[in-house]
Amino acid sequence: MPSRSRRAAVIAATVGLLFWAVQGAVAPASAQDCPTGDFAKFYQGPEEFDAAIAGAEAIAPANERLTGIVVPHHLLADHLMALGFRAASGFSYKRIVILTPDHFRQTELFATTKRGFETVLGPVGTDTAAARRLLDSPDFEESCLFQREHGVLALLPFIAHYFPDAEIVPVAMSIRTKRADWDRLADTLAPLVDGDTLIVESTDFSHYLPQGEARRHDQQTMNVLASGALDAIALLHQPRHADSVGALYVQTKLQQSLFGAQPLVIANENSQQYSASFTQETTSYQVILFGAFGPGFAAPRPANTRTYYFAGDTNFGRAMKMALLDADAGDRIAEEILSRTSGGPLIVNLEGVVLPNVPEAIDDMTLAMPEDLTISWLKRLKVAGVGLANNHAMDLGDSGYAETTRALDAAGLPWFGQGEPLELPGLDIVGLSDIDSNGSRQFDLLTPELLDTLLRAGSASPVIAFVHWGREYVTTPSERETMLADDMRRRSVSAIVGAHPHVASAGLDAPGGGDVLQVYSLGNFLFDQNADRASGAMLELTVFEQGTVFGRLMPLPNFFDMAKR
Repeated sequence: MPSRSRRAAVIAATVGLLFWAVQGAVAPASAQDCPTGDFAKFYQGPEEFDAAIAGAEAIAPANERLTGIVVPHHLLADHLMALGFRAASGFSYKRIVILTPDHFRQTELFATTKRGFETVLGPVGTDTAAARRLLDSPDFEESCLFQREHGVLALLPFIAHYFPDAEIVPVAMSIRTKRADWDRLADTLAPLVDGDTLIVESTDFSHYLPQGEARRHDQQTMNVLASGALDAIALLHQPRHADSVGALYVQTKLQQSLFGAQPLVIANENSQQYSASFTQETTSYQVILFGAFGPGFAAPRPANTRTYYFAGDTNFGRAMKMALLDADAGDRIAEEILSRTSGGPLIVNLEGVVLPNVPEAIDDMTLAMPEDLTISWLKRLKVAGVGLANNHAMDLGDSGYAETTRALDAAGLPWFGQGEPLELPGLDIVGLSDIDSNGSRQFDLLTPELLDTLLRAGSASPVIAFVHWGREYVTTPSERETMLADDMRRRSVSAIVGAHPHVASAGLDAPGGGDVLQVYSLGNFLFDQNADRASGAMLELTVFEQGTVFGRLMPLPNFFDMAKR
C-alpha cells in the first residue's frame, strides 16, 4: 500500500478535480487531441495497482456469481477497488458495463466510446458493437472525455488484471441528468446486460463533509440501498450522499429488473481514517456487491468488519422440543442455519422460561423449555446474545425469569432484558418490549424513560433496538408502532429489529429518509408453528470500523416443518 503522504496527495488532486465539476466549472482542457486509436495509458507505472492487487489476495472471491459491483475511483482507496474486483473474480465475464459520473461536464446526458484503452497492466478492449448500439440513442454521444475520466481510467488496470478477456462498455453520466433520464438509460442498457455481463458502478460517496457528517450520510445511503426503494435512492443528495446518485439508481434498477439481485455492502470507509490530522472535507467509499445470494453464499469481507445475525421468536419447548430430539432432524436444521451465518455470532429472541425440568401439566400458552436442550442448541448455533424482552419471559413470574437467567449465566451465554443493553464488539443492543405476559396481558409498556435507554452515553458503537411489539400474524405496523419507531429514530438508533408477529416482513424499510434501518418483524426462528401459519427471516448486520452498519434480510425456511420431514 502506498505511503500515507502519497495517498493523501492522490486524494487531494482527485477531490480537487471533482470540485471543479460539482461547482459547474469545466476543468482546463487537455492539450492532447482526441486519439484516433486506443486511449493511451493514463498512469505512469503499475506499482500502486500491483500493491493493491497483492493486498486483496488473502480475501477469497465470492462463491456465487455476482451481477454487479460498486467500487471507488479515488486511488486513495485502491485497496477497496481491488477488494471489489477480487470479490467478482471467481467467475468470468464477457462484457463489463462501467457507469461513471462525467467529472468534467463534457457531455449533455450520456457518453461512451468505441475506442479501446491501454493501461499499465495491459490493454482493455471496448465492446464496439455494444457502444454502437448505445450511440444509436439520441441520449448518447461519443466523447473524448475518457482520455482523462478517472472514473473509468482508475478502474481499468484492475479489469486488465482480473478480467483480461472481458470487453468494456464505458458510460459517463452528466451530473445534470434527472430521474427520467436515468430511467431511459436503464432501458437502453438493459438489452446489453445478460448473464455474462458485470455492471461496475464507479462511485465515491459522501463528499466535502467532516467525518461525523459523512458517516451520517453514509448510513442514510446504506439504509436506503438496503430497502431497495428506487424512490428513496432518487432523493439522495449529490454530492453529500454520492458523487453519482444517477449511477446508483441505474445500477439498482437494472439489478432488480434483470436479475432480482440484492445489494450487500462489504466495506465502508472515509478518507479521514487514512489521516492522523483532522480534515474538514472528506470523501467516503463503499464496496457493494450485487447478486441473488443463496443460503450458502460466502461474502468476501475485509478484516476490519464484523458481522452479526439476528433471528426472531425462538422456543425449544412444546412440539419444537420433540422435533429437535430427533438427531437427524437436528443435524438438518443446524446445517441450514449455520450455512447462512457461517458460524458467525447470532442474537435470538428467546420466548419462554428455561427450567431444569419442565412440568408435564404446564398449559400450552405458558412457554417453558428444558435447560439442557436449550443451552446445547444456543451453543451449537453460536448464539452471542439472548433477548429476554418479550411477552413470554415472565410466564412463570419472577422466579421463572430468575431460573432462565441462572441457566444462561451458568452456560456463559450473554442475555439482555427490558431496557437492558448487551455490549458486543462494535455493537450495542438494547432489548425493549411493548407487550408483557404475567397473569393478565399488558400492552403499551414502552415509556419515554424506557426508550431513553437507547441513549448510550459514552459508547461510540452503533445501537440496535431489539423490539417485541405489534400484533400476531400482522406485518403492518399500527399507529403506535409507527410512533415508537419514530421515537427510536430520534434517539439515533442505527437499526430497529422487531419480533412477535410470528410472520416475517417482506423487506427492510428506511424511515426518515434513511435515518434508521428497520425490519418490522423477523417472524419465527425455531418455533412450533407450520409454514401455512408462520414465516421467518434473519437479519445479517455488517458493522464497519467507522460506526456504520449495513443490513441484509434473508428469508428462512420453516424449521419446524423441516424437522418433521
